[in-house]
Amino acid sequence: MELSTAAIMPYAVMALKAVVIAIVGYIAAVIGKKITVKLLGSLESLKEQREFVKSAGSLVYYLILLITVVAVLEALGLKYVTQPFLDLLNKVASYIPNVIGATVILVVGILLAKIAKEFTNSLVETFQLEELGKKYGIEDLGGALGNLVYIFILLFVSIAALNALQINAITAPAVSMLTAILDAIPRIVAALIVFGIIFYVGKVVADITAKIVDELNIDEIAREIGISSDKLKFADLVKYTILTFAVLLGLSQAFHYLEAEALYQLTYQFTVIAFKLVVASVILFVGAYLGNIFEKRVENETLGKTIKVAFIAAAVFIALPYVGVSPQIIEIVVLSICFGVGLAFALAFGLGGKEFAVEVLKKLTKSDKE
Repeated sequence: MELSTAAIMPYAVMALKAVVIAIVGYIAAVIGKKITVKLLGSLESLKEQREFVKSAGSLVYYLILLITVVAVLEALGLKYVTQPFLDLLNKVASYIPNVIGATVILVVGILLAKIAKEFTNSLVETFQLEELGKKYGIEDLGGALGNLVYIFILLFVSIAALNALQINAITAPAVSMLTAILDAIPRIVAALIVFGIIFYVGKVVADITAKIVDELNIDEIAREIGISSDKLKFADLVKYTILTFAVLLGLSQAFHYLEAEALYQLTYQFTVIAFKLVVASVILFVGAYLGNIFEKRVENETLGKTIKVAFIAAAVFIALPYVGVSPQIIEIVVLSICFGVGLAFALAFGLGGKEFAVEVLKKLTKSDKE
């Protein structure tokens, strides 16, 4: 059975129509890709974002091709095939205004953030704050502050752009995260300010204390005791100790402002322990210092050494509670030593050791005439 021309003609027209649509669609996709890349590439804010520009061009290209495929299938009368594609295109089309809005917000926001960054840098240069930054080890203060302003504005812009998309499954977690970051910024700033103030005050106190130690010549006394040398002077030791306290105290207060209770408790306990150790060290230093003074002023060498040991022992007993030793244990030890020494002297006098005891007392009370 031969097919007539009249029967073939509708199918031929349909096929020709589909081919024309495919060719036009392909040409439109190529042109659309090139126009998108050229337009986005001409924007000042996106000149360095080559990958983003290429991705945007490819997106436009494949979107036009998808529309072309649907149109070709429609031209061929395959509506049962095109229906899922039409539903997909309708959903994509419904989000296009949101995507455009989010893109506009993002582009404008980036532009404003860059302007604010440059303005901040100019303000720093105008008020000549670069020297202040270099004084505290910040080589490019304007750049650092400009970047902070840039990031801060981008956080707001990102939240606005994500809200414009209105895709809750994607935007809700992202917006929640960015909002949490924004809420944390005031606490971070407060923590940094508190830490900076405490450290600065500690540095001033450390410098003043080190100068006082130098003026009082305490370093010589520390050398005699053995806690100072040419490599580490006593004034430097005091300075570093105060700075360590300042850092620990600053960190504990900073963690408190950040609501990091575990870290706050940890640094606070470290601070308390360090303070107790320093107090115990000061007591030992004073005991050794007083023992040295009395040893030099007492003419009898044996008596002088005995007094020095007594001062050091007393300082040790006074310092032990600061390192966690129970005061009750110290009382028992002190009483036991006193009782033992007293009992020894009593036995020396009462059990045939009178002459020896007399000689010892004479030596202790006798002055060296040499």
